[in-house]
Amino acid sequence: MGGLYRGQSIPAISTTKSGWTKVRFNGSTAYISSRYLTRSGKGAPVAPVKINTASTKITTARLNVRTGPSLQGKVVGVIGTGSIVKLTGKYSRGFSEIVYANSRRWVTTQYLASSTRGLPEITGTRTATADLMVRTTADEDFKVVTEIKKGGQVSITGATQNGRAQIIYNNAVRWVTAKYLSTAGATRPTTPALPRVTGTRYATAPLDIRSASGTNHKVLGEVPRGTRLSITGVTQNGRAQVIYNNAVRWVTAQYLSTSRPAASPPAPSTGSIGGSGLATLRPTTKRVLFAAHAAFPQVTTFYGVRPDAIPDHPSGKALDIMLPNYQSASGKALGGRIAAWAQANQSQLNIEYVIWNQHIWNVKRADEGWRFMADRGGDSANHKNHVHITVLN
Repeated sequence: MGGLYRGQSIPAISTTKSGWTKVRFNGSTAYISSRYLTRSGKGAPVAPVKINTASTKITTARLNVRTGPSLQGKVVGVIGTGSIVKLTGKYSRGFSEIVYANSRRWVTTQYLASSTRGLPEITGTRTATADLMVRTTADEDFKVVTEIKKGGQVSITGATQNGRAQIIYNNAVRWVTAKYLSTAGATRPTTPALPRVTGTRYATAPLDIRSASGTNHKVLGEVPRGTRLSITGVTQNGRAQVIYNNAVRWVTAQYLSTSRPAASPPAPSTGSIGGSGLATLRPTTKRVLFAAHAAFPQVTTFYGVRPDAIPDHPSGKALDIMLPNYQSASGKALGGRIAAWAQANQSQLNIEYVIWNQHIWNVKRADEGWRFMADRGGDSANHKNHVHITVLN
């Protein structure tokens, strides 16, 4: 017959033993599951509920369009944020029936807003229990609008998606991480206490400053080689926790040293076929070069730009890290460590693929792991005497 939004009131007539409440709705009687209702007062007068059962709404998030009113309904399309949809007036289990491609389909009701106001109703306020990034969407393809400091108040709509809570911020629909919002009625938190600094370290290569230690992080900036950083002694996922700009941040632990490095790393010797050197490498390739040289100082020879049928080397996007004494056990072990290092730092160094010991690992096919390559006729062609790295751009 229709639906109610969270927090809306309705006159109750009676309850049944089977868990339903009889209500007055749009001039007639209807039933609602009692488990989703709370009593608003003994005999308190409640205005009649009026809901436009056939109307238009605006989507406040990307919505899957389904064949039925459940998560098991087949997805037949996706409607983008801010789209206008026409409702038929039918509601079921938190889903609204809409007209989509001349057919009747279903979408989640809580992500629909009034077409006159363009915003969902505010159902309450919450307090940030940590510094919160305000995001444009609830999925991974988002932009950061601003940051709300711990203790700040936000207006919520009651909608959640992908662990994000929908809020109204500056008269627009935005999203924040739900687990960092207080429960209703919680006291306002005090100013956050930062972890105790246990020492200092120096960056041995340019370091990204990250918002978190895991893969779901944002790069908030970069510090140059030689930067002095305050550490807390905590490490996670190969990242070291630091206090940076009076906030908890994370950097790659292996590029930290107890002593200050030289102003610039000693320049590695670079060779190339055709006489080109460092000057013609792309900036991202240079970054890989100096990071590799800092991580593996025993490597002294790198090859960059040279003629080749494959465009990676001629374009300056590729680097060959030459292994000293590559046929020895220590040389082979070094090659394995360099290949693993490149794979682990793919995101930070903008790496597209790595070739080592007649195997290739590609970001786009990372789920396949290291794939074997056909024999090309020699140690160099089979990448046994060097690790090859190609950057994305």
